[in-house]
Parts: sequence; structure tokens; C-alpha cells
Amino acid sequence: MSQVLMIVESPAKAKKIKTFFPAFDIVATVGHFRDLPTKEMGVEPPDHQPLYVVSEGKQSVVVKLRAAAKKADTIYVATDPDREGEAIAAHVVNTLGSAHKTKIHRVTYDEVSKSAIEKAIAKKRQVDWQLVRAQEARRVLDRYVGYLVSPELTNKFRSQVSALPFLTAGRVQSVAVKLVVERQQVIDTFVPVEHYGVQATLIKAGIEFPAAWVPAGLAPGQLMQDRNLAATVRDRTHTLRVNTITRKPTKVPAPAPLITSSFVQLMGAALKLTTKVAMGAAQQLFEAGLITYHRTDSPSISEEFAASVKAFALRQRLPVPETARVHKMKASAQGAHECLRVVDIETRDISSAGIQDPLLAAVYGLIWLVTLQSQLADGENAVTTVTFRNGAEDVFESKSTQVKFLGWREAARFSQTGDAKAATDEMEGIGEDVKRPPVTLPDLSTNESLTPLRVDILTKHTEPPPVFTEKSLVKTMESMGIGRPSTFASIIEKILSLGYVTRNKKLQFAPTPIGKATVQALDPEFSFLAYRYTADVEESLDLIAMGKADYKAVVQKAWEVLAAELTTFITKPLPHHVQLDAADLKATGSASTSKAPTTAKTRNSSASSSRSPRTVQATAAITPGATCPDCKSGTLNVKKIQGGVNAGKSFIGCTGYPRCKFFSWPKTQG
Repeated sequence: MSQVLMIVESPAKAKKIKTFFPAFDIVATVGHFRDLPTKEMGVEPPDHQPLYVVSEGKQSVVVKLRAAAKKADTIYVATDPDREGEAIAAHVVNTLGSAHKTKIHRVTYDEVSKSAIEKAIAKKRQVDWQLVRAQEARRVLDRYVGYLVSPELTNKFRSQVSALPFLTAGRVQSVAVKLVVERQQVIDTFVPVEHYGVQATLIKAGIEFPAAWVPAGLAPGQLMQDRNLAATVRDRTHTLRVNTITRKPTKVPAPAPLITSSFVQLMGAALKLTTKVAMGAAQQLFEAGLITYHRTDSPSISEEFAASVKAFALRQRLPVPETARVHKMKASAQGAHECLRVVDIETRDISSAGIQDPLLAAVYGLIWLVTLQSQLADGENAVTTVTFRNGAEDVFESKSTQVKFLGWREAARFSQTGDAKAATDEMEGIGEDVKRPPVTLPDLSTNESLTPLRVDILTKHTEPPPVFTEKSLVKTMESMGIGRPSTFASIIEKILSLGYVTRNKKLQFAPTPIGKATVQALDPEFSFLAYRYTADVEESLDLIAMGKADYKAVVQKAWEVLAAELTTFITKPLPHHVQLDAADLKATGSASTSKAPTTAKTRNSSASSSRSPRTVQATAAITPGATCPDCKSGTLNVKKIQGGVNAGKSFIGCTGYPRCKFFSWPKTQG
């Protein structure tokens, strides 16, 4: 009998799949088991070829994989269906070697169910090496920024605070910190503008309702800042005559199926969960076979599943649309994936799957609800607008919204909890920041006159933008192309662990002094802090994945820019306004636990106290990325001295070392 080996990432997933295929030998890699080394750069120009090593503590995984492969006739690499999963699959293939090449197959599936895995096996393929190269490009660019910029950033500030912990820069993490820093700067420097309104309180048939003055001649967005005029309008408003009554139906579209970003926003709004906790819960639900893969940017849904939801809805007397829904996705979305949804719409209670965790039950319940709502008919509201005029022909207006057809909102009856109400409000776009008390209008007729109970001047003040919350930060990052579904949680947790931002119980973020100073030091000098740069890199990675861009060309271009900017950063002092002191460390929290990489040496070079090449004076031509002036074939890059009296200092060396001994101090250390 043929022996089948299936390789997955998670032990929990392995256990679940074993119940479907008891004859399979299933081994879990427990996530990544090979990565760039921690004690050296692991990559350098001009080839930018990463050097992978077995991660610490994962040698036993390699031993287990190789032993299982020897006994197998067929090997299915069934890691997650995204770039990270494809990269792990590539590591499996490379680890097992050419001896097993012909029996290895890549399979991907969006849900942990027997039928989905059987379909994946029927569509088995080879590893998508373009996707792997896209992931490698991301990893390499992150490594260059982190290992080259971080030591220089730390050195800059240690001249101010000798006890400063090691500071880190990140291609994406620093941009996330910048978002929080800039938002706080806008809030701190905000000057409110006073403006005015006039509101009449009217009553008919025992129903009180407001009518607001509509100033004439104001451009869209312009504020009424003339208090004297507002007072004049108030004083001459003795009666209000109904001028026009209009009733307009408005469609309330059913929500799109969940993707990662909308999922974590929903969890933040309805359950007050952090991105990390929300994604952790989704991981458990996915591995239990209850939801589809949770790292996705595609809102597509299979025809088969949509049909099952429609059948369920009809049995429950819920309204369904006349035609199947098609949701537009971003150009960069991975259309082969499905949305984040439940696996079986008939499963409303996960206790049947042996899960009793109330948090997982709450998360699943909201995913189930939105899955159902996304396939139901649109709702309809009726907006009634009544305009009034006083004796001076000043215009006042009242608006009221009534629900005419619940549509998809009717599904909320399946769950009367506050969570379901918050979820439905979130999907309808009624967030906490836009909620208004409902207005009920009595029956009114044209030319009818009403005497106000009172007429008041409203003194208003413009408000600064709100601080970033877990929900709004993810939403902004997603809209700006910063990060991807698999990285939102890790980015946020990283900047928190470094102490660059804090997060309170309301999931609101604020920058710390070190976070602010780090952004102020990096932003003027490095293009990777530009929001457009981050989005452009993501687009380049997508092009690599699609085979429309070359890995080496993309990485080389980014390297050249970084190397030139790093040289300038090394030679320039910090601006006078960028300051840190010992008191700032106390406000930074966990940043004090940050540690520097053991070294930042490169794969082929090791600068140490024993190295004594010819030292030359730095010139304009001696910059990272330039051709080595000695050997004419190597490339100059920034490296670190590992020992001796100059340990920790940066120098410019050649990628041809040890064959080429070129050495130059940067100008500031010359």
C-alpha cells in the first residue's frame, strides 16, 4: 500500500486532518523552521541571495521531516495558502532535497475539511517559485533596513542617553509608528475653530423635533463664523412654514464578505479585541475546520457555498437577492482565495465541534452572522427631508430616516446579543463616531406653519481627528497599502513590544517619546518612511509573484536607494529638536528590553580587530552601492566591526572580502 506523507504547519491542523485521513502520516513544521540567520545579515549585494539556516530549536523538525520522507511514496506539502505558506513549502522541498523531488506535490485549500483537501489533492501542483521569490524579496528588504539602519539609529541617540536600549528601524514597522506619531502631532497642534448654527425646536402632535438653519451662500465645507448673523436669524425666527417635503428611498447594501482587514476591524468594534487576539482566535477556528483561511484580501465566495447560504436563508424566511452577488476586489488581491467565512452555514453553535471557549464562540458567531448577511438582499431606508422658511426667508431643515425594508439586517434576529447589534452597525457603517439620536417627524403638509418652542444659537468647535484605535489603524494601513493580511497583527505587536507606542484599554494608540524621536530622526533621511514607498514596494512584490518583475532588479533598486541614504544618515548629526533624555526611557515601557542583533556582519565578510586592510579617506565615490575602487568587481556596503577597540563601529567594505581588502571609514568616523 502506498504511504502518503502530508506536511502542514500546525500540530492542531495535523490532528484535525488526521481524523479525515487516518492512513496519512502527517507532520507539522510548527511554522517557519528555516530563516535568515540572527547573528549575521545572511544576504548582501550584488546577488542578494538569502542564506537560510535551520531556526533555533527546529533541528528536530528537520530530522522528523527527512525520516518521514524516506518512508513515503507520495508527499503533499499542505502549508497555508499564502506567501508565507509557499515559502515554508519551498523550505520543505529544499530540505528534503532532489532525492524526493519527484514525489513531492504542493496542495492548498481554504478550509480544513475532507472535501476541500480532497479537491486540493486532485489539483496538486508544484511549488510556485515566483510566489516564493516575492516572499524572499520582502524578507530581504526587511533585513537590510533592520540590520543596517538600526545600529546607526542607536548610535545617534546614545550620544544623548548612554543607557539607551537598542533601537530598531523597520521597513514597515517604522511607517506604522509614523502614522501614530503624525496623528498625535495633528491632535497636539490642533487649533479649534468656533462656528455657529441656529436650531429651532418644533412640536406637533406631541412629537418634538429639531430644524437646523441652512445658511445661504456657504461653499461646501465652509463654516458659519458670523455670530452676529446667527443671532439675527435667531431673533427673526418666530414661525416656520413648511416649504418642501421630499421622501427619497436609499439602498443599504449588504456587507461584503469578510477579509482580514474588515475582520479585525469588526472584532475591534464589536468585541474590543486587539488584532493579535482576533487573529489568534481565527487561527484556532481555522485549524478546527470551522472557518476558511483567515489571512486573505479576497472577498470572493464559491458558488457552491453561496448556494448553501441561499438555501439556508430561504428555509429561515430571510430575503435573498435576485442575482448572485459579485464583489469587486483590489487589483493586488489574491483572487484564487476565498473570503473569511464559516465552512458550514448550518453550524451556528461551535460547541458541537467540542469547543467551549466563550471567546472563540463570540468570534465565530460574528463571522457566521456576517457570512449570512453578505448573501442576503439589500436593505432599504426612506429619508424624509423637510425644509422650512421663516418670515425673512431663512431656510431651516429637518431630516428623518425610517427603515422600510430590513433586508440583510433581518439576520440579526438570530442573535440578540449586543455583539450582534454592534456587528450589524459596523457593517452598516454606523460606527461610534457617526451615531446620532434618531429623529422622528410628525405628519406635515406644505405651507403649514409651526411656532417654535425655542430657537437657540449653537456654538460649535471643530475637533481634531480622533486618535488611532486598533480598528482605525488597521483600516488606514490597509487603505494605504502598508502591510498585508498576514502582517497586520505582527506589525502592531512589534511597535508595542519595542515601546514606540502604547495602547490603552480602549485600544487607542499614543506614541512614546522614543517612538516620536525615532520617526523624527529617520523620516527626513530615508525614503522607506514615505507612505507611497511602502505601497510601491508591496506592488513590486505582487509583480514578482505574478512573474512580471525580476527579484534581483527589485531588490537591487531598493538596496541602492537605502545604501545611499544610509551613508548620508551616518555623516549627518541629528537635528537639534530631536532629543531624548533619561526620563524618556521611563515613558517607553518595554523598549528597554530590546536587544541589538548579535552582529550585523554579512555572509561573506567579517570585519574584526584583526582585519588591517589599507584604510583610505572617504570620498564622494566611496558610498554603499558603488563599485569597489580596488578590485573593480565587488560592491561597497556598510558593515560592522565585531571586536577590538573599534567594536560596533560602521565601515565601508567590499563584497569581495577576503579576496579584496578594501576598507574605508565613513566621514563621521574617519
